[in-house]
Amino acid sequence: MAKPVNPHDRFFKEAFSRKDVAASFLRHHLTADLAGLIQPDSLEIRKDSFVDQELAEHHSDLLYAVRWLNGAPGYVYVLFEHKSYPERRIALDLMRYITRIAEQTLKGGHTGLLPAILQVVVYHGRQPWNIPLDSRALFDAPAALDPFIPAFRYLLTDLTAYSDEELQGDALLRVALLVLKYIFSPQLGERLPGILTLLANLAEQRSGLDYLYTVLRYVASGAPHLSRAALSESLQRIFTRGNEIMSTIAEEWVREGRQEGRQEGRQEGRQEGLSEGRRAEAAALVKRLLASRFGDLPEWVDARLQTASLARLEDYAVRVLDAANLEAVLAD
Repeated sequence: MAKPVNPHDRFFKEAFSRKDVAASFLRHHLTADLAGLIQPDSLEIRKDSFVDQELAEHHSDLLYAVRWLNGAPGYVYVLFEHKSYPERRIALDLMRYITRIAEQTLKGGHTGLLPAILQVVVYHGRQPWNIPLDSRALFDAPAALDPFIPAFRYLLTDLTAYSDEELQGDALLRVALLVLKYIFSPQLGERLPGILTLLANLAEQRSGLDYLYTVLRYVASGAPHLSRAALSESLQRIFTRGNEIMSTIAEEWVREGRQEGRQEGRQEGRQEGLSEGRRAEAAALVKRLLASRFGDLPEWVDARLQTASLARLEDYAVRVLDAANLEAVLAD
């Protein structure tokens, strides 16, 4: 069975795959010393994923090459990675990416020293990010072994730690960052009209309208505290074509639902393909909640989630909030 697409990863990849969004982020959210080294407008996307197939459900990496500001030959890689929950071993994932990027660079005929890789993690989860920003924290070893341990740092942008005013950038970037910041919050319904206002002048352009659809699809599928009725009301308040936009989005939801249903039905040999798709999405959500609460999960958790009914998965999602351990959450 194909794994469901994580709506947070999907939105991040769709937004940051746009060169203008990624360049705006580099101009406004790098430290001054880093920003002074590169030309953000020279960004070129190199490869959209260095993630193993079995890990694709949980990652949304994007790799860009960017030229040096001083015109020196060569370039530096910028790797964007998105997280909607704290990942204790994020540095290990990034270490894998470094190796794969280096291998691909050499296979492409590169000679000489390898390009540097600036690793940027964008986080917007419910909990504070309290994970060390360097790879040294992965290893249990005395300081005498430090010279023999892989050492690097990554740049963290924790959206939950920023005020709205601090989330600077061009309109498309600000919308993406603000929506990510509030996607889990009950405040999203209150904030959404102001966020969408940033797109009001772009909605009449084809590219702006496409981006608006991307944002609204994400809000509809990823926000636990926002109804589609409230989403529709926000559209009516901001856009003169609100009814038309909402109608188009609704048609897309129906079309995607039918496609998911047909896909699940073919793969599982069931007529209730769409229902199974919803069950699979619920299982993936519960798994992310469990990992956020209890860390690395044993293999038996996957087996339990894959066989649980939709109603049972909903019970698990409620229990995870205050259960003392995994066994208490997944008890029958």
